[in-house]
Amino acid sequence: MLDNFDRWAEDRSINDDGSQVFEYVTSLGRVRGERIDTPDGAAVAVLGLPTARVAARFQPAVRPDGWRGVRASAQGPIAWQDAGRAGGAPMSEADSLTANVWLPGERVDTPRPVLVWVHGGAHLYGSNAHPLCDGARLAAAHGIIVVSIAYRLGALGSLRLDHLLGPEYVDAGNLALRDTLAGVQWVHDEIAAFGGDPARITVMGQSAGGVAVATLLAESSGDSPFRRVIIESATAERVHTLDEAAEVTDELLVELAGSDADPGELLRTGPAELVAAQERMVDRWRATRRGPGIPFRPVIDGRFVHDVPLRSIAAGAGAHIDAIIGTNRNEASGYVDLLRLAPAEALATLDRELQADGRGGTADAYLAACAADDGRVLDPVEALESYVSDRLYRRPVSRLLDARSGAEGNTFGYLFAWSRPDTPTWARRSGHSLELPFVFRHLDDSAAAREELGAEPPFELSERMSAGWAAFVAAGDPSSPDAAWPAYGPERSTRVLDRRSRTVHDPFAARRRFTEASPVLTA
Repeated sequence: MLDNFDRWAEDRSINDDGSQVFEYVTSLGRVRGERIDTPDGAAVAVLGLPTARVAARFQPAVRPDGWRGVRASAQGPIAWQDAGRAGGAPMSEADSLTANVWLPGERVDTPRPVLVWVHGGAHLYGSNAHPLCDGARLAAAHGIIVVSIAYRLGALGSLRLDHLLGPEYVDAGNLALRDTLAGVQWVHDEIAAFGGDPARITVMGQSAGGVAVATLLAESSGDSPFRRVIIESATAERVHTLDEAAEVTDELLVELAGSDADPGELLRTGPAELVAAQERMVDRWRATRRGPGIPFRPVIDGRFVHDVPLRSIAAGAGAHIDAIIGTNRNEASGYVDLLRLAPAEALATLDRELQADGRGGTADAYLAACAADDGRVLDPVEALESYVSDRLYRRPVSRLLDARSGAEGNTFGYLFAWSRPDTPTWARRSGHSLELPFVFRHLDDSAAAREELGAEPPFELSERMSAGWAAFVAAGDPSSPDAAWPAYGPERSTRVLDRRSRTVHDPFAARRRFTEASPVLTA
């Protein structure tokens, strides 16, 4: 496939408006990219390239059809989801599996490293077209190729069906994962035509996307189509057993068509109605269960997923692959209202959470652990948010990092700690997903960025983070000439990313000791 590198941008033309156009040759046909100017330099965008096609509901995707002529760059339809989350974008069952490619505008004589982005969204929402994860600025600033891929969401991507519809549906529980791997494989097979190096592919995912990447890491082998991973704010423990997955399917079927429903209704029902039933079920989960309420997730089916990914990684799976793994300081600020919750209510809730998790300590003991870590006394609301962050994100991330202790590949840990200033109505602080605009360098170029980050986010932090991520993609080490980033090891060295970044050993040591004797809890 490296032979295709010589064809990178071989054909150039000019639009009627005078803008330059680039064309590339893929195995399916010719595609056209358009030069775009960003504050970080020129880039070329090639959007909406099909990576696979869904020929039948609840079946693995197949190779997409080729085309004649030149395919224009245009965002493709997105996976079916709640219309209120889709932002007006068209949705499709058959044609949502696409890739968006951004590459630097300047041609070079050597293949470029490649970053593949897997979006999050609770396995229910999102797409490869979010403006704060547009890859043009990152590509232009650091000379890498950025590719965002798509996968099926919700029940259409993660629904066990073989127990109801027979063995021909044995793969339905992990279609989202299969779509993700197919997207990465497409990048591996085609990226040389865009000037990319198929031997230097890093797969990065955040939240549900990070769960997918962690699962691919756990199931990787020596011939995996990627060399490195970046896992942001995710767990390697979010999976269903076959029995749990069957219960989810049965509950959805009842929600869709009643207690005596024919399972075939799952095949006949239109996607909008299926998603509406799915949303009602998700609302019920969120109202009645602790945690984020995520019924659709990877399934240990013995075919694609063979065990809890954490256990597989601890046993050595993916040990040859380099990894950056980390979390944000206030992951749970979307669950705990840091402005309005009364301290007494927060303290009582913290006690209930500790009891429900089988913790041996009290709320006062957890407050003491927080004070030991942070050098200050947290108020009860802050402590509750910290504990929920521990439960859903920090402890799972810590276990994942520790599971890599014997890996031959490099492992690096981080804590994103920059806090968005509170407003009179919102306290997001170092919230879930807040690191993404810093990585993709979208701090000031849209209303969405300003809403997410406030008026004066630190540009120097974005420079350091995007440069570190790009350096890792290129060579497996996020260190810079003026700032070493030590590997994660027995000292639990963690790079704290803030206005002034620093390395801290075991930054939540007291919290970890408070919780480490408790049972593994998944999100």
